[in-house]
Amino acid sequence: MSAKVFIVNFQSQCDYKVYLCSFESQQKNHQIIAGGKLVKFQSQADFKIFLVKFQSQADIIIHPKNFPK
Repeated sequence: MSAKVFIVNFQSQCDYKVYLCSFESQQKNHQIIAGGKLVKFQSQADFKIFLVKFQSQADIIIHPKNFPK
């Protein structure tokens, strides 16, 4: 079963903070949402994520290739 993911606008609403890295070797905890599916509504989501600007703020570090589509 793949995870259903929704991107929220505010950090206080998220379950996980996510950073998009440049190299696959930098990934950390990416298996939580990798291969998942983006959903249009927050109520459909298994996980709510917030995209952060700095790697040190993130719970999940994932390469854009593995980011849910």
